[in-house]
Amino acid sequence: MNADQCAEVARLANVIVRWCGVRDVQELGNLPQACGRGAEGESVDLFVLFGGGVIGLVDELARAMQTGVARQYAIVGGRGRATYWLDEAFAHKRDEWNDPQVTSLEPYVASEAEMLNAVLGHCHGLQADFLETRSTNCGNNITYLLDMLEERGFSPTSVVLCQDAIMQRRMGATWQRQASERTAFSATTMLNWAAYEAELACVDGQLTWSRAPEGIWPMDVYLKMLMGEVERLTDDEQGYGPRGRDFVVHVDVPAEVRAAHDGLCELLGGRGVAPDDRYA
Repeated sequence: MNADQCAEVARLANVIVRWCGVRDVQELGNLPQACGRGAEGESVDLFVLFGGGVIGLVDELARAMQTGVARQYAIVGGRGRATYWLDEAFAHKRDEWNDPQVTSLEPYVASEAEMLNAVLGHCHGLQADFLETRSTNCGNNITYLLDMLEERGFSPTSVVLCQDAIMQRRMGATWQRQASERTAFSATTMLNWAAYEAELACVDGQLTWSRAPEGIWPMDVYLKMLMGEVERLTDDEQGYGPRGRDFVVHVDVPAEVRAAHDGLCELLGGRGVAPDDRYA
């Protein structure tokens, strides 16, 4: 890849991740007001962090807790196709920290929710109110979360979904598809807050990060995931929308994002990460 191609890959990837990484408000502290919590001191009912392969996701949950965004907080995530990268990062932290709340968990065995909650405790002295530890993909991240809330008799009037920036738009579209079918959640106000804002740059002809959380994906994985996300959100027979697998509501993919996807496919000589039937 020459310098011009490198710069173009960075530009196109940034177009896609800015679209995928939805934040419905500009500032974290504005989430309660956007959910209709207008009075001073009021909070969102529930803030949910969804697990994945990036250990730095937990820092945004800590920031939300410290800001007092919500009354209650949950971490959702069992073991799926992305857990390997979290396992690797957690294993290094486990050896480094020698903290019982961390060493009591086994990487490559523990759920994403358990590992992230342990990191939350060690780094920030905080703990989530709820852990959902069975889900394996974006679809049952939502359905198992709703199951857990129903079992607890908790029907939040407002909820914030916080996910890896690559998958944030899909997570919101999944909530809209699944919650609409459940009486307890059909009127819940949902807002998106991507867990990070990432940006690629080309420096001396090499792709690098100008902004990224701790433990961000390996570069090749990141690029393939971005391309795959556009493919999943395209509402056709191959996608996850009503005309395909019907996992999410219809999503309009802007022409600029489609063009960025096609450009990356051409420059990188391939397509995105294909759906995995185990972890759709």
